Formats: sequence, structure tokens, C-alpha cells
Amino acid sequence: MGYAVLKSAAPFTLHIRCENCLRDSFKVVEMPVGDDVPRDADELIESVFLEKIPFRCRPCDSVIGRLVGISGGGDPYAY
Repeated sequence: MGYAVLKSAAPFTLHIRCENCLRDSFKVVEMPVGDDVPRDADELIESVFLEKIPFRCRPCDSVIGRLVGISGGGDPYAY
């Protein structure tokens, strides 16, 4: 008998700018295991995973942020 290998997606790093104090921050997002998970930045943008990720700026406590970049995943070209 052989072993089954779980498919895993590489983590994404979201680069977020606070709309209140304009500070840049980043958040590393691990994707769950499965067939329908985004594999690159384009698929992540089109998916519903970004809607479920909370943001809170630590210095000013604002919850409004703008996504300014995505790096990582399986895509060699980052945004």
C-alpha cells in the first residue's frame, strides 16, 4: 500500500495599507487543503477567501484596509 499525499497550496502574503493612518502591514494567509483553493494571486483575487479575512490596524485600531499587493502562492509573478 502507498501513502496518500495531501495537496497543499503555498501561503500568500497580503500587503495591506490602513485607510486611516496609511501605514503598511502584511498578513500571511495559509490556504486550506482541497481542490478548490486558489493556487496563485489571480485565483485568490477571484475567490471568496479574501472576504473572510479580517483586518485591524494595530497602531490606530482601524478596521478599514486596502489590499495593495499579494505575494507568494504558486505564481512566480507577484502583484
